[in-house]
Amino acid sequence: MIKAVTISIGDELLSGKTVDTNNAYISQQFGLTGVHISKKLIIGDTREDIISALDWGFSQADVITLTGGLGPTHDDITKTVLCEYFKVSLKRYPEILAAMHQRFEKRGFRLAKINEGQADYPSNAELLVNPVGTAQGMHFVHDSKHLFVMPGVPSEMRAIVQHEILPRLREMTGTQRATLEIHSNGFPESSLYELTKPVLDEYEGLKVAYLPKHFTVTIRVSTEVKENFDHLILFDEIYQRIKSLLPDHVYGRDGQSLSEVVGQLLKARHAEISTAESCTGGLIASMITDISGSSDYFKTGFVTYSNETKMRLLGVQESTLLKHGAVSEETVAEMLTGARRVSGAAYSVAVSGVAGPTGGSPEKPVGTVYIGVASDQVTRIRRFQFGTHRISNKELTANAALNMLRLLLEETEPHD
Repeated sequence: MIKAVTISIGDELLSGKTVDTNNAYISQQFGLTGVHISKKLIIGDTREDIISALDWGFSQADVITLTGGLGPTHDDITKTVLCEYFKVSLKRYPEILAAMHQRFEKRGFRLAKINEGQADYPSNAELLVNPVGTAQGMHFVHDSKHLFVMPGVPSEMRAIVQHEILPRLREMTGTQRATLEIHSNGFPESSLYELTKPVLDEYEGLKVAYLPKHFTVTIRVSTEVKENFDHLILFDEIYQRIKSLLPDHVYGRDGQSLSEVVGQLLKARHAEISTAESCTGGLIASMITDISGSSDYFKTGFVTYSNETKMRLLGVQESTLLKHGAVSEETVAEMLTGARRVSGAAYSVAVSGVAGPTGGSPEKPVGTVYIGVASDQVTRIRRFQFGTHRISNKELTANAALNMLRLLLEETEPHD
């Protein structure tokens, strides 16, 4: 197995002001080619740190990645240090400079003099095309070892990894792995592991990882791609088996988000949705409309944070609020009805809760949330008890609401 190490440059990474998500992505993608990341290093924006990190990297592995420090400002010194390290000079690429001028002009800007340096690269570098930015990647071969240099901007780094680096690694290893990701919501990682491991153990040659992130857990399954072996059929089988174990919690696979799954279900049923939100402040509507094409099914959203707007916009009865409170099953039921009536949408989602960290009571402590979904035939409302962190409670509520909507939609047959 080919070993690799990653080096990330940036004082902001050391301070914790920026989270180094690039490392996780590189590890995941390199692993699919049979390249194992054995060590990771984060360093500051100094000449001495970069030089010592390069010495360390070449002593540790056959493949080294270096991200960061390729911008146009004074603290972006990676290219000049690389020239010093390899004892070469910078070479200007006129075609890159011309493309940069065109890129800026299309956006209505003039290319600043400081940006012109992004057309200069060490003369011994093989340039790696960056399709989404101005800083090109670089490939160096040194003592039969490979150094890949990329900008630290995640979208640019990912594009260079996908289009330029992974094909080279596959040639080096002769290995390619395919990956299935199974996404679940609202089910603990430990319980998911206990329930699904016996099924996954039935298959030989799988690598399995359980990856909690925010408020979901993803099961990542990978296998080596071989001739006369259809891994797509295998993945379909595995996904259906895992989903059948947890139909209330497994919502999608691979690149699908919960919002995207909900949108696909609404489109297939030619139905529209409206939202009525209190404690989430519009987050559910935002998540639904994160998906391109959501105008086909998202009708409108009501952010009724106060009792007055619940009554005025949605028709919630004052007597209901006085008797049961804003955070109650009864209030959410009237919010659901009002959202559908006012908007004309076939489905509605409504939430009301105590986001915290203040405002709770013995009967309704911080984290108490009522979530409801409704159609013209069905109304479902559940009480949830989340934690004490305000932002987490909002995000947990929005995810739970979308999952409840998914389950309701799946009960209805799609239209032709």
